[in-house]
Amino acid sequence: TALTFAAQTIATTSAVQNVIITNTGFANLTFSSITVSGPFSRAVLSATSSDCASSLAPSSSCQIGISFTPTSTGVLSGQLTINDNASGSPHIVILSGTGTSVPVAVISVSSGIAFGDQIINTASGAQLLTISNTGTATLITSAITLTGANASNFSLTGQGGCASIPAGASCVVGVGFTPATTGAKTAQINLTSNAQNAATVNTISLTGNGILASRPVINVTTTAIGFGNVIFGGATPNQIVTLTNTGGQALSISSIVVTGDFLQTNNCGTSVPTQGTCTINIVFTPLAQGARSGELLLTTNAATSPDRVPLSGTGCRWFSQAQSRFFLTACGN
Repeated sequence: TALTFAAQTIATTSAVQNVIITNTGFANLTFSSITVSGPFSRAVLSATSSDCASSLAPSSSCQIGISFTPTSTGVLSGQLTINDNASGSPHIVILSGTGTSVPVAVISVSSGIAFGDQIINTASGAQLLTISNTGTATLITSAITLTGANASNFSLTGQGGCASIPAGASCVVGVGFTPATTGAKTAQINLTSNAQNAATVNTISLTGNGILASRPVINVTTTAIGFGNVIFGGATPNQIVTLTNTGGQALSISSIVVTGDFLQTNNCGTSVPTQGTCTINIVFTPLAQGARSGELLLTTNAATSPDRVPLSGTGCRWFSQAQSRFFLTACGN
């Protein structure tokens, strides 16, 4: 006497439900008309499915297939009307169903992220950006990128896990902050997605402030210097090492020395102020053939003291052409 259809997206057609008609009498049941009203329609059934035709023999059954194609949202109704030669005609089956909106993805993100103060050249702990899909279709994020004046001071991790977000689900992206210099830093995360509200929910602001460490911090421009082959008894051009104090207190220098077959001069004095720099010039003067090694040793009030820079080179001997047919110099043995 009634058929109820599950929620169905507007402009789409549901699966077929069947009304079974049985002739319990002793004469043929004849149908003069079978009609369907509302956003419902009679489905064409296969020949083997006993679709109701013009008549039905005694003790036989047939079926009428009904489908639901909503044209608007909300509860919708209609009816199946069967006019026949049986008593009680017309026989009516009430039809109902609910139309729902077209599935769409809706993006929701946490508010802007503020990192506060962070010592320059050190990484903050990760903060999490939550991206949620509050819609009814899968959310596809085709791009999650950083832009803005100080974008290089921020980083993202885990974007791949947010490429596809099912309806009602969420994902997280890790956001880091490593200021390169002191002062306020700003950037933004750009989101490109298929969300219905993508035009209005597409950026997340990022802020942070680079500060100096409350101690001296020593930085040198190289971790090792190799001078290559040099005639022993001679000297190379200067190799320059730049020393920078990136801390928030003056860097006190106790000593700057080199060991081995190396010499140094510098303009660092006994102290380098906050954000100050000085240079150390190093030359290689091999006193013998073969591999020669040493180090630049910096003794300061920095926490990393003593800081070391390995030095290396090879001493070579000069030969005249009379002494060697093929080579003018020989290094090592």
